[in-house]
Amino acid sequence: MLRMAIARAEPPVGDTGAAPGWLGESERRRWAALTPVARGEFVASRRLLRALLQAATDVPAAAWDVSAQAGAAPQARAEGVAGNAIHVSLSHRRGWVAAAVAGMAVGVDIECARPPRGDPRERAALMLSQSELVQWQSLPADEREAALLTRWTLKEAWFKSSPPEGVPWDFRQVVARACTAAQANARAWTAAPLHLALSCNDADALAAAACSGLDDAAARSSFWRVERASATI
Repeated sequence: MLRMAIARAEPPVGDTGAAPGWLGESERRRWAALTPVARGEFVASRRLLRALLQAATDVPAAAWDVSAQAGAAPQARAEGVAGNAIHVSLSHRRGWVAAAVAGMAVGVDIECARPPRGDPRERAALMLSQSELVQWQSLPADEREAALLTRWTLKEAWFKSSPPEGVPWDFRQVVARACTAAQANARAWTAAPLHLALSCNDADALAAAACSGLDDAAARSSFWRVERASATI
């Protein structure tokens, strides 16, 4: 059932003052608190998620209620679908949105490359484990920014797919190591300017996963094992 897709959010064309009628109650409350640009990405991600839910379950998109509490992962519910049968994840960045649907805990994250803001060494020191930092410092300078974005999306996707109890917020306590498909709990795609990651605890599903909306011919894919740094150091 693992499905993933990306899409572009439509640029805002004016504030009509009303949320789309197909959004649920909590989604409309969340929409009302957003800026026009953020509203466009929010609506695009929710539309994309419902399309994936319909494709994965044959339950019509309009039948799904998706939560939208700030600071909490979204949950999807529909009449006749068991409460723990469907897991979802959303991400958006700079006009791009990503969604994932699975029969297990799942996380997705998307980033869009842009000119670096600030010293990349400072950002690396705040998000890489000690072993990752040593490896990152050995890379050619023109590869470092992309390497940071890949590890950031991997760790974000892993965080979203992990149980909330005991999962570190400090990504310096998390390590992402390239591995074989059989060992993976995360997968990364790079297709300039996008960096995308998907995480779940089913290596076979990850190996078979495809991303709708991504140019497979232009994308580079890699498999990763993401876990607490103490588990591998």
